[in-house]
Amino acid sequence: MTVGATPSPVRATLEDVARTAGVSLATVDRVINRREGVRAKTVARVEAAVAKLGYRADIAAARLARGQSFRFAFVLPTGGNSFMTNLTEQVQRTAEWLAGQRGFIDILHVDVFDPDVLAGTLETLSPAYQGVAVIALDHPRVRAAIDELAARGVAVVTLVSDAPSSRRLHYVGIDNPAAGRTAATLMGRFLGGRDGTVAV
Repeated sequence: MTVGATPSPVRATLEDVARTAGVSLATVDRVINRREGVRAKTVARVEAAVAKLGYRADIAAARLARGQSFRFAFVLPTGGNSFMTNLTEQVQRTAEWLAGQRGFIDILHVDVFDPDVLAGTLETLSPAYQGVAVIALDHPRVRAAIDELAARGVAVVTLVSDAPSSRRLHYVGIDNPAAGRTAATLMGRFLGGRDGTVAV
């Protein structure tokens, strides 16, 4: 260990909670997982021990025990747009963190502005993916590809640009109507009641 390095804090375990609460491991497991059959007084002791020790379930360990992992695809545009480059870098950073949680991200760079290319990519995605994030295009073929993924149980999130009438789960991006209203309101104030032609 490097001199002067701060040791990592030891994570509290279920055994620690059981010992602190003075109950069995099985009882702690019942309380943590909200199963019936435990007296209210005992539940209170276990919850107090959880709070005292700062116990948090180790999600990665639980997934490892069940042999469970998750894989996600991010379908991002090709090209050197600075915003998209920054987005790609953030996704890569998230991928490094998520790998420790037994979650894995693949980044696919395609021409998202060509509906046939984008739809083709979505249509041929591996069935191994539980989730897909995509810079969407509001086009009939793209919407159909998103709907097909949703029908297979794949969670689809659209990023930056949306396909609102598709079966995507969520949209992450600017609210364009609200942004337009805000811009129009500001321009109206700046014009101060003067008439004229405004270029947007």
